[in-house]
Amino acid sequence: MNWLAARRRRSIAQRELVLLSALIGVDAAPRWTPGRLAEIDQHAAAVRDILVLDGHGLGPIALADYARGVEDVAREGGWRPGADDWVSLRLAGVCLLAMAGGAMASIADGDAALS
Repeated sequence: MNWLAARRRRSIAQRELVLLSALIGVDAAPRWTPGRLAEIDQHAAAVRDILVLDGHGLGPIALADYARGVEDVAREGGWRPGADDWVSLRLAGVCLLAMAGGAMASIADGDAALS
Protein backbone atom coordinates (compact mmCIF):
# COMPACT_ATOMS: atom_id res chain seq x y z
CA MET A 1 0.00 0.00 0.00
CA ASN A 2 2.96 2.32 0.45
CA TRP A 3 3.29 2.61 -3.33
CA LEU A 4 -0.25 3.97 -3.46
CA ALA A 5 0.56 6.74 -1.00
CA ALA A 6 3.67 7.65 -3.00
CA ARG A 7 1.66 7.71 -6.23
CA ARG A 8 -0.99 9.93 -4.64
CA ARG A 9 1.64 12.29 -3.27
CA ARG A 10 3.20 12.53 -6.74
CA SER A 11 -0.20 13.28 -8.30
CA ILE A 12 -0.90 15.99 -5.75
CA ALA A 13 2.52 17.53 -6.40
CA GLN A 14 1.90 17.48 -10.15
CA ARG A 15 -1.45 19.20 -9.64
CA GLU A 16 0.18 21.86 -7.43
CA LEU A 17 2.77 22.53 -10.15
CA VAL A 18 0.05 22.91 -12.79
CA LEU A 19 -1.84 25.34 -10.55
CA LEU A 20 1.36 27.25 -9.77
CA SER A 21 2.10 27.50 -13.47
CA ALA A 22 -1.32 29.07 -14.04
CA LEU A 23 -0.91 31.38 -11.03
CA ILE A 24 2.49 32.63 -12.20
CA GLY A 25 1.35 33.00 -15.81
CA VAL A 26 3.70 30.53 -17.44
CA ASP A 27 1.23 30.39 -20.34
CA ALA A 28 2.63 33.82 -21.27
CA ALA A 29 6.13 32.33 -21.73
CA PRO A 30 6.08 32.72 -25.52
CA ARG A 31 5.72 36.48 -24.99
CA TRP A 32 8.54 36.78 -22.44
CA THR A 33 11.48 38.89 -23.53
CA PRO A 34 14.92 37.28 -23.84
CA GLY A 35 15.99 39.17 -20.72
CA ARG A 36 13.08 37.82 -18.70
CA LEU A 37 13.77 34.29 -19.94
CA ALA A 38 17.39 34.67 -18.88
CA GLU A 39 16.33 35.78 -15.40
CA ILE A 40 13.95 32.84 -15.05
CA ASP A 41 16.62 30.47 -16.34
CA GLN A 42 19.00 31.75 -13.64
CA HIS A 43 16.36 31.07 -10.99
CA ALA A 44 15.72 27.60 -12.42
CA ALA A 45 19.45 26.86 -12.25
CA ALA A 46 19.60 28.03 -8.63
CA VAL A 47 16.62 25.89 -7.64
CA ARG A 48 18.12 22.91 -9.46
CA ASP A 49 21.41 23.33 -7.63
CA ILE A 50 19.71 23.68 -4.24
CA LEU A 51 17.56 20.58 -4.67
CA VAL A 52 20.23 18.39 -6.26
CA LEU A 53 22.95 19.35 -3.77
CA ASP A 54 20.54 18.67 -0.89
CA GLY A 55 19.86 15.23 -2.37
CA HIS A 56 16.18 15.82 -3.13
CA GLY A 57 16.29 15.46 -6.89
CA LEU A 58 14.07 17.25 -9.37
CA GLY A 59 10.89 15.21 -9.21
CA PRO A 60 7.47 16.75 -8.83
CA ILE A 61 7.35 16.23 -5.07
CA ALA A 62 10.64 18.04 -4.43
CA LEU A 63 9.74 20.86 -6.82
CA ALA A 64 6.26 21.31 -5.34
CA ASP A 65 7.64 21.25 -1.78
CA TYR A 66 10.23 23.89 -2.66
CA ALA A 67 7.68 26.09 -4.43
CA ARG A 68 5.24 25.76 -1.53
CA GLY A 69 7.94 26.88 0.90
CA VAL A 70 8.87 29.92 -1.19
CA GLU A 71 5.23 30.87 -1.67
CA ASP A 72 4.33 30.44 2.01
CA VAL A 73 7.17 32.65 3.21
CA ALA A 74 6.48 35.24 0.52
CA ARG A 75 2.76 35.41 1.35
CA GLU A 76 3.60 35.91 5.03
CA GLY A 77 5.62 38.92 3.89
CA GLY A 78 2.72 40.33 1.88
CA TRP A 79 3.54 38.94 -1.56
CA ARG A 80 0.67 38.50 -3.98
CA PRO A 81 0.67 36.66 -7.31
CA GLY A 82 1.03 38.86 -10.35
CA ALA A 83 3.90 40.89 -8.98
CA ASP A 84 6.99 41.29 -11.14
CA ASP A 85 9.54 40.42 -8.47
CA TRP A 86 12.06 37.88 -7.20
CA VAL A 87 9.39 35.52 -5.85
CA SER A 88 7.52 35.37 -9.15
CA LEU A 89 10.75 34.78 -11.05
CA ARG A 90 11.78 32.05 -8.62
CA LEU A 91 8.43 30.29 -8.89
CA ALA A 92 8.54 30.60 -12.69
CA GLY A 93 11.96 28.92 -12.50
CA VAL A 94 10.41 26.04 -10.56
CA CYS A 95 7.71 25.73 -13.24
CA LEU A 96 10.36 25.77 -15.96
CA LEU A 97 12.17 22.89 -14.26
CA ALA A 98 8.91 20.98 -13.84
CA MET A 99 8.05 21.37 -17.52
CA ALA A 100 11.54 20.47 -18.68
CA GLY A 101 11.70 17.36 -16.54
CA GLY A 102 8.15 16.20 -17.17
CA ALA A 103 7.35 16.63 -13.48
CA MET A 104 4.17 18.52 -14.26
CA ALA A 105 0.96 16.72 -15.15
CA SER A 106 0.32 17.01 -18.84
CA ILE A 107 -2.97 17.48 -20.60
CA ALA A 108 -2.47 14.04 -22.12
CA ASP A 109 -2.51 12.57 -18.60
CA GLY A 110 -6.09 13.75 -18.22
CA ASP A 111 -7.89 13.51 -14.93
CA ALA A 112 -5.82 10.50 -13.85
CA ALA A 113 -2.86 12.77 -13.14
CA LEU A 114 -5.00 15.06 -11.04
CA SER A 115 -6.72 12.49 -8.88
